[in-house]
Amino acid sequence: MIIDGRTYKVVDVYDLSVTVPDSYVVPANKTCRGNGEAKLYMGSKDHMREFFTGASEKAGFEVECVIMKDDLLKYMETIKHEYTHPSIKYRGICKKGNMFPLWRSRLDMINKLPSVLKFVVKDQDQIEGNRGYVKTTSSALKGGYGIIRNISLPFVSYISVMKLLDEEKEEYLFYWKLFTDFTQMAEQQYAAKNYGKKIKSKIKGTKRDGQTKYRQDLYALFGHCPFTQIDDAKLLIASHIKPWSISEPKEKIDSNNGLLLSPLYDKLFDRGLISFDNNGMLIVSDWLSTANRKRIDFSYKVEDLHLTPKRQSYLEYHRKYVLK
Repeated sequence: MIIDGRTYKVVDVYDLSVTVPDSYVVPANKTCRGNGEAKLYMGSKDHMREFFTGASEKAGFEVECVIMKDDLLKYMETIKHEYTHPSIKYRGICKKGNMFPLWRSRLDMINKLPSVLKFVVKDQDQIEGNRGYVKTTSSALKGGYGIIRNISLPFVSYISVMKLLDEEKEEYLFYWKLFTDFTQMAEQQYAAKNYGKKIKSKIKGTKRDGQTKYRQDLYALFGHCPFTQIDDAKLLIASHIKPWSISEPKEKIDSNNGLLLSPLYDKLFDRGLISFDNNGMLIVSDWLSTANRKRIDFSYKVEDLHLTPKRQSYLEYHRKYVLK
């Protein structure tokens, strides 16, 4: 990986996806009272310190981090639906019932940024207990770290961190990337739509409108998971290629916009850790750790993907906006 003209080797990926909490974001993005705080919860102190320093007992670290302008632009595209059709009550909602003015102004701001933004995060070792937090310097609150707080919407956004090594200079760099949580967004949309309603019956796993037929159509076509060959419908998930939460109504029930997968592979696909090219060749994201790659069997037959021109078109969207 090349960043600012320097070549880096991928060493590891933090195996916890850090959900952006309400307390972390700027006031306009909040759903509750309070001004928030700049510190970010990363998991247990031992786990956090092991990743950033290589030693769980090494407290008080300070490390150099980076985010990419292109990644921020991609995030703004995938989170746009939540800005324009909010599933919960954010403080920044305008009189028209959306946050499109905020989305537009923030997109304009990102377009003016340099391609690479660096910042520093520090271990908040003064906090008692085993909850690990990081914070940045006051100057970085207006830079890369601050931009994450400024544009991310809580609960439907998460952060992944990759550990990179410049082998020539023997220096580490931590690559931060902001993602949209499409699954959480869909859950919030469903909850908002059905708030206060009495739902008399609901088939498990098919609670979204029209999904029963969508699932049946996929099962009739695929019959089994391409990876595991499992053919028990109760153990399979009808996975949307273009995420349900940002699909148009017709796309949500289009069987071409789907794959039939076992839970592990559904999660990998949904999280953008795997995808397929238009020839059916598997793409594994660098954001899946080396250790976990070795643990997963990626064997499958291309013909089991049942590629059609429409399914290839959906896969193109998945590669562009979902694949990490």
